[in-house]
Amino acid sequence: MRYMMFSKSLQSMPVPEAVKTVKSLSFDGIELTVRATGHVLPAQVQETLPRAVDQARATGLEVPALVTEIHSRQDAYAHDVCATAARLGIRQLRTSPRRYQPFGTIREQIAAARHEVAELEVLAREHGVRFCIHTHSGAMLGAQGGILDQILQGTDPRYVGVSLDPGHLTLEGGALGWMQSIDLLQDRIGLVDAKSFGWFHEPDPATGEMIWVYKKMPLALGNVRWRRVFSLLRQVGWDQDGQAWVSLGSEYQSGAWRDLAVPELIEQTRDDLAYLRRQAERSLQDGPPMAGSRSERVEQVPA
Repeated sequence: MRYMMFSKSLQSMPVPEAVKTVKSLSFDGIELTVRATGHVLPAQVQETLPRAVDQARATGLEVPALVTEIHSRQDAYAHDVCATAARLGIRQLRTSPRRYQPFGTIREQIAAARHEVAELEVLAREHGVRFCIHTHSGAMLGAQGGILDQILQGTDPRYVGVSLDPGHLTLEGGALGWMQSIDLLQDRIGLVDAKSFGWFHEPDPATGEMIWVYKKMPLALGNVRWRRVFSLLRQVGWDQDGQAWVSLGSEYQSGAWRDLAVPELIEQTRDDLAYLRRQAERSLQDGPPMAGSRSERVEQVPA
C-alpha cells in the first residue's frame, strides 16, 4: 500500500512548493487537481500537467492519479486531459458522481447517470485510462454503494471504477452501511480516499434550534474504523500486490472541527499519515485475503 496527498489543501502553493511539502511529509505520491480551481487548469493541461508531473517526480514523488470534473466525452478539454494523462503514464482519473436533485425523481436520475458513465467508459477506452467515481456523501448519487452499484452496472471495471471514500460512506451508513458498500463495489475499487468526521450538536444558524451537524475530524478522532476498513479491503484482494494507493484528503480548511491555517494543516496531515500507517499495519493481524480475490477477477487497465 502506498500513500499520496490530495493537492486541494495545498492550493495556495504553486506546484513546486506543494510537491516539496508533500515529500517532506514522507508521502509516496501526490494526487494533482486538474479542474477549474485546480493546480492544473484543463485549458492548459497539455503544457502545464507535464511540467507539474516532472516537478513532482524530480522530488521523488509519483503522480498515480488526477482529480478531475469530467463527466462526458463532450466536456471541454476532456480528451486533452485524458490523452495527456495517458501519455504521462497516469491511468486513474477521479471524478465526482452526478448530483441528486430534486426529490421524487431518483429513478430518472439513476437512468441519466447510467448514460453518463457509459459515455465515460467510451472516453476511457479511447485513451486507456480509468475513471474512478467518488463515493461522496450528501446530495450526490454516489452517497450510497447500492445506488452507485446500480449506476455502474454494465460498464467494464477496467475503465469505470470507484474512488472509495470510507469517510463519506460512514457518514451515510454509520453502522454497517459502509461495509455493505465496500462489499458491493469490491470489484471496482481503484483509489481509496482517507478522511473522517464527527457529529456536533449545535444551534441551527437559521432557526436557533439544536441540530446535529457533521464536521471533518483528524483520522484518529473521527468515526471511521480504519483498521477494519483496511482489513476488509485486504479480504477482497485490494492491494494484493502492495501497489494500491490511498489518498489523504487533509480537508481541514472548511467544514472541519477547526479551520486550520496551512502550517497547522501540514502538521495534522503528518499525524494522519502516521495513524493510517499504524492502522494498515495492525490490519495485517486480521486474517488472510479471500480466495478468488479481486486481482484474479478484474484485469488491470491496459497500458
